[in-house]
Amino acid sequence: RERLLKILEIFTKKNRILLKAMVGTDFKLRYQQSFLGYIWSVLKPLLLFAIMYLVFVRFLRFGADVPNFPAALLLGIILWNFFNETTTGGMMSIVGHGDLLRKIHFSKYIIVISSSMSALINFGINFVVVIIFSLINGVKPGWSNFLIFPIVLELYILSLGIAFFLS
Repeated sequence: RERLLKILEIFTKKNRILLKAMVGTDFKLRYQQSFLGYIWSVLKPLLLFAIMYLVFVRFLRFGADVPNFPAALLLGIILWNFFNETTTGGMMSIVGHGDLLRKIHFSKYIIVISSSMSALINFGINFVVVIIFSLINGVKPGWSNFLIFPIVLELYILSLGIAFFLS
């Protein structure tokens, strides 16, 4: 029962305000108000995609029979980057915010959740790039495309759980 009360403590108004402030601060500090930082967050998966596309599709002839393989490859890359960023950021978040934890009393869960939400924002930016790339490459939008949202939710819950475990 005490554990349930501790988990429900995350959803208090004070913690929601703290979570919002920490996510904003994490996102701003990551790119330090630089436009090139935002561009790099988009270019990094695109450059990795370009290398993998050249190696697998052009040289090894892998994925030629898969419809819309380039869009699927790019989506897989950003999903993996999201998982990686969430678990790695969650693992390092408690140590990185140690000074704040010693000075102010609040739930440690907030720190891990804020780092995962920052990764979710970065995923959202990259997902817009995937949508634009897919439309340019002739992927026809349909109702089945909305199935990505439950998949991303499941991936978020899984990666957040692993981040809690690692932190």
